[in-house]
Amino acid sequence: MAPITPARALRLLVTGLVCLTTASGALVGALFGGARIALAAAACTGAATALCAFFLRRRALTHFAAARRQAGVRGYAEGIAHGVLLHVAVYEAAVFPRTGPAGVTAEERAARRTVAYRMAALDEVPRPVREAAADALAALDAADRTRAEEALAHLASTVRQEYARP
Repeated sequence: MAPITPARALRLLVTGLVCLTTASGALVGALFGGARIALAAAACTGAATALCAFFLRRRALTHFAAARRQAGVRGYAEGIAHGVLLHVAVYEAAVFPRTGPAGVTAEERAARRTVAYRMAALDEVPRPVREAAADALAALDAADRTRAEEALAHLASTVRQEYARP
């Protein structure tokens, strides 16, 4: 079975509507005038429905394409924002390692800091997420554990609020 794409779903819907209106036209024509009127009414209603569907098809497909692009852009930005959160959290693990001060080398800490700053500086990152990431990175650079935890929690809530499902 072929997958249900927006174009195929629209085609199936239109086919069903044309059949339904054709049958309705035939029933109404049969009630009011007999077989000839039923045939004429069925042909007219079916043709009118098909013609309307033909003119509205392009508009509907344009709407489907725009919705798909918007979903892609939103998904990409959401992924970038979650990536910023991830890299800032990884940098936090390098600043405050659970294994003690000797658990992370200076080179590894610098590498994680660089990646976190580069990720937060991407153009695709939304402004509220970028600001929250900047606060978190500044707190981590200052090695203030309390402020860093609060800033990272704020960054996580900002990412969650920015991309909450409606």
